Amino acid sequence: MAERRAEQGTSRGNGPGGRKLERGEIIALTPEQSERLAELYAEWGGGRLESYTARKLMNYGLNGVKARELAADLTQDVWVAVARETTKPLMASTNLSADERRIFLFGRVKTEVNQYFRRGSASELPVDWADPVTCNTLCPVLPGGCARTTLPAHLDAMVAKLPEREREALLLRLEGMPMRRLAERVGVSYPTANRLVETALLLIQIDNPELSSAPVSLESLPQWEREELAHMSTAQRAALLRMDETSRRALLLHVEQGLNITEVARRLNVPRYQVLPVLGACATALRSLTADDMEQAA
Repeated sequence: MAERRAEQGTSRGNGPGGRKLERGEIIALTPEQSERLAELYAEWGGGRLESYTARKLMNYGLNGVKARELAADLTQDVWVAVARETTKPLMASTNLSADERRIFLFGRVKTEVNQYFRRGSASELPVDWADPVTCNTLCPVLPGGCARTTLPAHLDAMVAKLPEREREALLLRLEGMPMRRLAERVGVSYPTANRLVETALLLIQIDNPELSSAPVSLESLPQWEREELAHMSTAQRAALLRMDETSRRALLLHVEQGLNITEVARRLNVPRYQVLPVLGACATALRSLTADDMEQAA
């Protein structure tokens, strides 16, 4: 026992004074630590951290319902681990920025998720290649087992460039999955699922404007649109002129004038959900569009 106490006194662990905690050992928090934990939970509790955990689980192929159920349990383990790690920055430091707190917490979530799948690796089930969610998740790394919708090579290359969530939603939609079931499988609301699919199509259109309708005449546009388009590159103008009126104007107001979603919707006198798919990832894609991209697409 004396040797064990000596070893605990010299080891560097997560407990008070750097002591290594025993498995399941309960430690009392100081008033300052309790207040710190309450602040962290006020910032990231109430389902916010669970949502991130669920997204990480869905990356492993879990459907939305199962991912959310498991996320609740794993998130509880994360909070317990944070409370026990009194020497780690989250509990020991009060000078962390919001980004630093997020990075530390998200890192703890990734650790819990990885440990969960390591624990379950001895009892793995056969992969169900008939499940669209499984296929669309694993196809990029295991194309030989794919049963998803077969796309022509040039279209598959376009879809492969999409962000993960937009690509998953679009492929499920191409499988013929109804939108409400798609929303359940991806783990989002119906409007968000619809927005993910619309965003995917707009991103493909921005990178490959030849897939969309014929370009609108520049002379037919209002003066303010012509002035904003004049500030764009040739490649950006080519993409914008082939878009529908609402998408084109929303991107011009957001990218060139810096208006946010609410301001864009108010300026165009349309509901916010109509401009949501256009902004975010689409605006980023438009900003990065170059002449080289257009030549490659052509």
